[in-house]
Amino acid sequence: MKRNPIFRICLAVFLALFLSASTSVAMHRLVPDLPDGITQIFPSEIYPDFTYNGLAPSCAACPDPTNCSPQFSFFVKGGTVNKLVIYFQGGGACWDSMNCLYYPTYSRSVPPLELVADTAGKGILDTANPANPFKDWYFVYIPYCTGDIHWGARDNSYPDYLGAIPGVDSWTIRHRGFVNFQVVLKWVQDNFLLPRKIFVTGSSAGSYGAIMGFPYIREAYPWSVISVLGDAGNGVVEPYFQTTAIYNWDVQIPAWIPGFEAGYTPDMTMSDMYTGIAAYYPLSKVAQFSTAWDWNQTFFYNVMLNIHDPGSWGEAYWPLVWCDWNQQMLGLAHDTAAAAPNYRYYISAGIYHTIMTSPDFYTESSAGVPFVEWVDAMVNNPFGLLHPRFQGKWKNLECEDCGDPVPCP
Repeated sequence: MKRNPIFRICLAVFLALFLSASTSVAMHRLVPDLPDGITQIFPSEIYPDFTYNGLAPSCAACPDPTNCSPQFSFFVKGGTVNKLVIYFQGGGACWDSMNCLYYPTYSRSVPPLELVADTAGKGILDTANPANPFKDWYFVYIPYCTGDIHWGARDNSYPDYLGAIPGVDSWTIRHRGFVNFQVVLKWVQDNFLLPRKIFVTGSSAGSYGAIMGFPYIREAYPWSVISVLGDAGNGVVEPYFQTTAIYNWDVQIPAWIPGFEAGYTPDMTMSDMYTGIAAYYPLSKVAQFSTAWDWNQTFFYNVMLNIHDPGSWGEAYWPLVWCDWNQQMLGLAHDTAAAAPNYRYYISAGIYHTIMTSPDFYTESSAGVPFVEWVDAMVNNPFGLLHPRFQGKWKNLECEDCGDPVPCP
C-alpha cells in the first residue's frame, strides 16, 4: 500500500523520538546522573570503611595543619556521551625530610572546589572550547596531595634531624596516592557500566599516576577502548632516588604484567614501565608529551642530585643539569618508541611545564603538527595502530628548533 508523504513524515518523526528516548534510557543505565558543572566527592562519606593495603584514603598530613588538610576528595563532571576522561593532577613529590618536612616540594591538600570548577582556558578541562576533543565527555579529576606521584601505599616516618618541629623526633607523611586512586576507581566502577572510550591522562606527578593507574583501569574495563597519555613525567632520576629514596613510598605496580612480578625494582626505568605496559596491552595507544627543556622536571632532577642542599636547588645551578636532563629525556623517549609499536611521543620546543590543562594544548605546534590534532588522532583514529600510512597525525614528533635555553657540550 502506498503511503502518503504526511504519513511518512509522521512515522519518521515518531521513530526519531523513539530512538532518541531509547538512547537516553540506555545512557542513563551506562553512566551516572551528574550535573554539567564540577561536583566534589568525599570518599569518607560514601565508602567509610574503604582501605587498600590497610590504609584509608588520605592526603599527606604534614606538620603544617593550616596548609595540609588530610581529607581526600575528588571531582567529577557530567557529559553527554558515554566516554570518560580520568585525569590525575600533578604537584611535585617528596622523599626526604628536607623536601617532605622543611622545604616542601609537593602539593599537600586537595585544591578547593572553586579552583577546580574554574576551567576557562585550562586545556582539556575547558569543555566550553569547541576545539576540545573531550568537550562532551564525562570527567573524573583525581587530586594529588601525597608526595608520591600517585604511586604510594605507605605511611613513612621522616626524622626531624634539624629539630624544626617542636615536641617530636620524627613526622609521619601519609604516602597514600595509590590508595586514593583505588577508591576513585571503585567509584568509577560503581557508576560507569561500560564506557565506549576512556582517556587516561595526568600532568607532572599526575603523568606517573596515569601510566601506573592505566593497567588497573584497563583491567576494570576490558571491553572499552582505553588510551593513556603522560604529560611531562619522563622519569629522569638520579641513582640514590632510584635505588633507595623511592622505597619510602611502597610503589604499587601491576604485578600481572611480565617483568613486573617482583614489584618495583631499582633497575626499572620509565622506559621499562611504558614498554612493559604497552606490550601487555598492544591494542591500547600509549603516549607521552614533554617540552625539550622542561624547567620543572629539570628542577626536580636537580633536587634529587642535591637533596640535602636546598640552597643549590635554584635555576642558577641548572646549566649542566639542564643538558643532562634533556639528553636522558630524549634517550628514554627514543628507547620506548623503538621497543613499543603502540607508543608515540610528542616533544615540543621550549621550557614550559605541562600542556594538558594549559592554553598551550590548543596552540602548541612546534613539532610540526598541532598538539590538539595529534591528541585527537590518538583518541579518534581507529586505524592508528595499523600500518604507518594509516596512523595519520599520531606519530612520533620532535621539534627541530627546540629553543635551547643553555649551550650544551
